[in-house]
Amino acid sequence: MKTFLLAALITHSQMTTASAENGPTPETNASASEPAETSNELNVEKIKEKYWAQGEESELGVVQNRLYSKERKFEFGAFAGIIGSDPFLNMSCWGGLIGYHFSEYFALNFTGWKHMVSKSSALQFFEDRVGATTNINPPYYYLGGEITANILYGKLSLVGKSIIYYDMHLMAGMGATATESGTYFTPGAGVGQQVYLNQTISLRLDYRLQYYRETIVQKVIPTKMGQVVGQRNNWNNAVTLGFDFLIGGGVGNSNSHTGGAK
Repeated sequence: MKTFLLAALITHSQMTTASAENGPTPETNASASEPAETSNELNVEKIKEKYWAQGEESELGVVQNRLYSKERKFEFGAFAGIIGSDPFLNMSCWGGLIGYHFSEYFALNFTGWKHMVSKSSALQFFEDRVGATTNINPPYYYLGGEITANILYGKLSLVGKSIIYYDMHLMAGMGATATESGTYFTPGAGVGQQVYLNQTISLRLDYRLQYYRETIVQKVIPTKMGQVVGQRNNWNNAVTLGFDFLIGGGVGNSNSHTGGAK
């Protein structure tokens, strides 16, 4: 009996070895390939659903699932900066903004700042040498509104240790500048950059170019002191740095935007 069982096992082993050497039958190949093809199709669909939007290729966006979302959120900011305008004046400012983001790309802000003005070294030198001053017109404050268009969102690697998320925007607006001689209509435009510290707070750097036409009052000739001597164009170059805070609209990724991975 033992001899019969041993012979049966040896025969079975030889048949299995021969079958493996000859390879699987065509029927086996066909049945084995079908699940693999189905599995591949499912994997492709899952990848597309996860990383790409559905629709026409021309309608696909670039960035999906923003880590820092602004849509339908209020924005509050505080900043300080410097302003270049009159060479006879040193000007700095502090102020703030309040805004609302209608989407990830467009927002409306109300901005204002207080000017802090002092004599420049050029004016001090002139007064010391001549014994008189110049027809300066120090500004007091600015108030206005502006539309921002967020044209660039992305991330950078910081020496391979961390990821920096940033947002670049363009600005266009108008307002009023109050000065010693009056208040003047002030249109302007600018460009800015935000670096996100977390989902609520960002570091914001802005540059604005503003224009107004101001009235100049006499301050030099004693007999004409206080009289209007003319008008001149004034171009303000304002650079501000501060912190912004996003509030409302939910926290976290925004899944409503199409395109590749975040």
